[in-house]
Amino acid sequence: MTVKYLSLLLVLAVVVSLAPAYGETNLVENPGFENGTTGWAGRTCKIEAVTTPVHDGAGAAKAFGRIESWQGIKQSMLNKMASGSTYKISGWVRLENSDTDTVTLSVEQTDENGTKYINVESGSASNTEWLELSGEFMLDAGGTLKVLDIYFEGPEGNINFFVDDVSVEVVVPASAPVDPNAPKADPNAPKEEPKTGACETKNQN
Repeated sequence: MTVKYLSLLLVLAVVVSLAPAYGETNLVENPGFENGTTGWAGRTCKIEAVTTPVHDGAGAAKAFGRIESWQGIKQSMLNKMASGSTYKISGWVRLENSDTDTVTLSVEQTDENGTKYINVESGSASNTEWLELSGEFMLDAGGTLKVLDIYFEGPEGNINFFVDDVSVEVVVPASAPVDPNAPKADPNAPKEEPKTGACETKNQN
């Protein structure tokens, strides 16, 4: 058996061993609300489990008793996310008592540098169909994390909304293996102008 063949087998073994850990493991507890609101909490508002409407499965959650746009439904990701890793965060939303309004998927992060609120994705939701919000978030922790919540917010106060099928998955781990055969960047290549991405920090009262 040649050294080249052994090297190929080793690479394949590494890929297979990493596959379940990266991109296939949902870090969210009770992502489809099949166990009521276990793992979830209201963000200074009330939440409850519902059986209709649902995006998939038998359950969803409703945020209500809201008086501010930033109030909604949240789940802590403390000790689940690793600094330096990039995650795909997604979830399905739907309004109850409004034809249309904006719903935003966000992250609240508090560490030794203070607190910041990061918008992952926003969209115009309705009360007739489900809307998927999805975007990437790279955790860059400044020291010890004290708060790390994913949450849904956005509609005007007094508008109730539903959440279902939430997912948080690693897409680029902090210790991702380096491919020795990957093309090297050309240091003399022209640099592109920076672009504004979906994730931006916003102020919150």
